[in-house]
Amino acid sequence: MQIASIITSITGIIAFIWAVYKYLDTRKREQNLKEFENYHKLIKELVQHEDMEKEYMFVDRQTAIIYELRHFKRYYPFSYRTIISLKEKWEKVPNQFPRLLDECDRTIAYFKNKI
Repeated sequence: MQIASIITSITGIIAFIWAVYKYLDTRKREQNLKEFENYHKLIKELVQHEDMEKEYMFVDRQTAIIYELRHFKRYYPFSYRTIISLKEKWEKVPNQFPRLLDECDRTIAYFKNKI
């Protein structure tokens, strides 16, 4: 009798642990998907010029995006390579906005420290 109640208790505990694990796993997957979508949206906004008439606003947005890429730890290696490449390209543009290049330098240094 006692063995049956122990087995029942253990089975209940295992079922509970499994349910908690599945819940946490599902939440983590959803969070990773949301992070993936947000990251790729930021990258798209960084490199895709939507409106040539709003060039100053575009540069402000690019600068903010470069800073925000620091919050996507999972993507540090890719972000690091991307920003280095963009900075090399942007340095060749005459009269480039200095704060954009400065934010690139700051973010590159941040990634070097973290990777």
